Amino acid sequence: MQATVNAIALYEVESFSPEMKDMAAIVVDAARVTAEAMPLLRNVAQNSARLHELTERLVRMEGHADDIHAAGLKRSLKEHGATDTLKFVVERELYKHLERIVDAFEDVANEIDGIVIDHA
Repeated sequence: MQATVNAIALYEVESFSPEMKDMAAIVVDAARVTAEAMPLLRNVAQNSARLHELTERLVRMEGHADDIHAAGLKRSLKEHGATDTLKFVVERELYKHLERIVDAFEDVANEIDGIVIDHA
């Protein structure tokens, strides 16, 4: 997340595409889901069903973010690829950062699932 903020500051980005905003909303939602899951790990056996629901949700969110990522890159290439290559490169980097954040939440979901499998 910090790398994304640093890139935004470095490139002085002041406006964001709808796809970037959608991906950022997924990041916020994924953080909320993860925050809900963490205390449930205190009693994995009792909370295994809910933990599984939350991790499934995180995996679905990551898949949705992948679709948004692809659509955003496509839009950016069409809008800026031939006329403003620098803007395209900056947007591509921001998309890459956002994608990495969502991927990290999926990694957390996979770790939680592993804990649930080990302890349930």
